[in-house]
This record gives sequence, structure tokens and C-alpha cells, in this order.
Amino acid sequence: MNSDESPLRIGTVPFSNAWPLTHYLCQELPGATVSQWFPSEMRLRLTAHHLDLAMMPVAELMYLPYGKIVSDCCIGCRGPVWSVRLISTVPLAQIKTLSLDTASRSSVTLCELILRQFFDNSPKKFKLNPHRPLNACKTDAFVVIGDRALAFEPADRWKYCFDLGELWQKKTGLPFVFAAWIGCTPQTWNRLEELVHRLQSARDRGVESVHTILDEKEAVGIPLPVSRKRMGEYLSRAVHYRADNQDQLAIQTFFDFAVLVGLTKHRTVLEWIH
Repeated sequence: MNSDESPLRIGTVPFSNAWPLTHYLCQELPGATVSQWFPSEMRLRLTAHHLDLAMMPVAELMYLPYGKIVSDCCIGCRGPVWSVRLISTVPLAQIKTLSLDTASRSSVTLCELILRQFFDNSPKKFKLNPHRPLNACKTDAFVVIGDRALAFEPADRWKYCFDLGELWQKKTGLPFVFAAWIGCTPQTWNRLEELVHRLQSARDRGVESVHTILDEKEAVGIPLPVSRKRMGEYLSRAVHYRADNQDQLAIQTFFDFAVLVGLTKHRTVLEWIH
């Protein structure tokens, strides 16, 4: 961006699935400041004008009137995603109590939407304790996301393990987008074409360099949540980073279902700049 402009303030998530989008970000956007936050914190930071752009759950757009998706970069899936899991002791229609990993609104909303729309079930909800071992969870089921979900090995009592990306695809025939670059401040729209280009260039470099990124993370002592081989497969195969018209349809379908099952009262119309 131009040197006479205020530095772009970018927020990203502390999860490994964002690495292909963010590893080369500072090289593509010199002068930008990049900070890490949990997905659930991004909306407040955008609305308080502490961030100009954030890699954040697309579900937050239902509560962000001026928010727009910027570029075709995303964190999505076309089937099993491996890192957004519903773990249960009973079949989906029989879940009465559900603990939710509130770090990401998209994953939480997706779970509630699937249970209501396709299984006529609205269990009592609790917050998943981030400091307690997952196998010690006392509810019938829980949703866990990110690196914690990748690394989790369920005890015998957890008889059912559902991948929410796979469930969504089976029920709708569509991919799913969990997160994307979202902006809502004037600074985001300055030289917008260049910003989109550089975000996509950073993504393209990252997707082509997954194993190099893993090498560099390990070299500086960043632990991988699962084996090196599985991490490579996860970032190369399970997660999808380039959105297309089907992804756009999937997000709008997600928004429309949220109204239909009563998770929100107002229909959100997707705005996407790419």
C-alpha cells in the first residue's frame, strides 16, 4: 500500500489452518500490522475500529451490518474438514445437552443449524471449558474446533464423531466456508483492487508452499497439533482456501437457514468483493 497511508491493521486467528493465508502476508503487505485473536473477538475489534481487516467467521456478518468479504480467500471445505467436530455419546437426534467451543461463531452456528434443520433437535447449550480435558466433558455432546479438534482422541464413551463439514455437504450438497477476510472500515476500501490482489497473492504463495511453511514453523519451535504428515494432508487436502460461486451460494444458504430455524431474525445478504 502507499507509504503515505495509515498502516493497515489486520487480525488473524491463532490456528494452523490460517497459515497458508497469513504466512506471506507481511511480505505482500509491507507496513501492515498483523495481530492474532480468537475468531470470537474479531467482530468487536472491527466495530471498535481497532482492526481494518480480519480473518473471521462468516457467521459474524449476520451481526456486522457494514461488513464485506474482501477477496476470494477463505478457510472452507468441500466435505470433511477434520478440525470442526461434533463428538457425542448418542445419535444426533437424541442429544439433549451440548457444549460449544465458542471461539468461532460459524462452527457453533453450523452445529445448531444442522441439529435444528435436519434433526429437529435444539439441545440445551453450555460453554465448552477451554482448560478442561475434552474427555471430561459432562454433556451428551460437544463441538470442538481448530488444532484442539485435530489432536483430540476420544475416549470410549464418545461413540459418535461427526465432521460438521461433511454433515453439511451431505445435507445440502454444498461446500462450507468457515472464515474469510472481512472488513468494514474506510481504510479497508482505500486502493481496494490492490488489497484484494495482495491478499490473494499471499494465499497463492502459501498454498503452494505448505511444506516450506511447516518447516519454518518447526524450525522456530512452533509445535504441530498432529504429525507432520497429517498436517501436510490437512492443509493441502482438507481445507479449501479459494472461494468460488458455489461457496458464495453456500454462505447465502447458511444465512437463510439461520433465519428459517430461528437463530437470527434478519436475513443477511452477502456482499463479496473479489
